[in-house]
Amino acid sequence: MNLFYARIKTVYGSKFKVTFPSAEDEQLSKAEWAGQVMNLSQEDIERGVEKLKAKIVEGHKDYQWPNVPLIAALCQPQPEDYGLPLQEQAWHEVQGNSYQVDRHQWSHPAVREAGKRTGWFDIMSCVDDRRRRTLKEQFDRHYGYLSRRVMNGESLTGAPLLLESDQDQKKSLTEQLMEQQAKALEDQMRSMGINPAGGRAEFLKRMKGVL
Repeated sequence: MNLFYARIKTVYGSKFKVTFPSAEDEQLSKAEWAGQVMNLSQEDIERGVEKLKAKIVEGHKDYQWPNVPLIAALCQPQPEDYGLPLQEQAWHEVQGNSYQVDRHQWSHPAVREAGKRTGWFDIMSCVDDRRRRTLKEQFDRHYGYLSRRVMNGESLTGAPLLLESDQDQKKSLTEQLMEQQAKALEDQMRSMGINPAGGRAEFLKRMKGVL
């Protein structure tokens, strides 16, 4: 908390004194914005201050005077601070390189690992728009999870799989078609008065009665 305000004071100089004319004003600000500031690490603050300096040089009007919530937001770790591409960029990368996984120079290991967990063959062979949307949702969950591990300083190696409650069970297009066909057959059997749970024996018994 104190480091955050000290670094802002260094950047703004006299403007900081105008914004916080007394120690009481500074303490009031600290109390008001503690939730956004207190969990920032020194690395977060220094990285945010560099972003702040760039904003000031660019003449960005929102940063010409000390604005604690905006500056605190700059200090919050972002995926790009760790070399992670944005989610849409990562998805386009796996879509475009699912056929050359080992030859492609991946922008970040988390992108490749998320593609692997989604299923390279499914991504490469998908031609159905609905299935593609499902795959993207799965990829987004995997990539978001792996990105958080990277940002928390955790290794991707041996990272546990997402729990089933955290993701849809991944099924191939063939499995989905087989399930649809099985359901259609069950519906047809019910419409004929046949109990699907009885299996083939129930079906032959019903047909014998018809014949």
